[in-house]
Amino acid sequence: MKKLFLYPLLFGVFLLNVAGTCCADDPDVVSIAKNDWTQLNAIISEGNWEVTYFLDKNSNTTNEYLGYNFTFGTNEILTSDTGSNTFIGNWSIIKSNSIDDNPDNDLDFAISFSSPETLMEVSEHWDVTEIAETKVRLKSKSGNVDGINYLTFEKK
Repeated sequence: MKKLFLYPLLFGVFLLNVAGTCCADDPDVVSIAKNDWTQLNAIISEGNWEVTYFLDKNSNTTNEYLGYNFTFGTNEILTSDTGSNTFIGNWSIIKSNSIDDNPDNDLDFAISFSSPETLMEVSEHWDVTEIAETKVRLKSKSGNVDGINYLTFEKK
């Protein structure tokens, strides 16, 4: 009789544990000013930035960006410098009116590099999920059937 009670109890605890870990990596929009592209532009265009988190196709590839410094310059020019190589790309902030999974935030952050392959991986339109003076968090599902990609830049 004890075994009949114990197995459903253990199964219930297991389900609670699994349910409690679901979606823990999907950040809410926590921003200085939601939908304020001028504020995001002012924050990101000052100083040098580094990738502190990149989850690509369910794989943490953050280490591939160690040593890359990003500068979001004027005229939407994005520079990535490794100390020995400099790569030029583009960036822009777009106020999107399209329906997405977060109607409270219509900011899209576009990044585009034509080489090398490492930088081409971050080239896409991202949804802005967090804006702070020293951190910008982005997510994207575009082209990824395996899940959501996450990218975090922090000011150096």
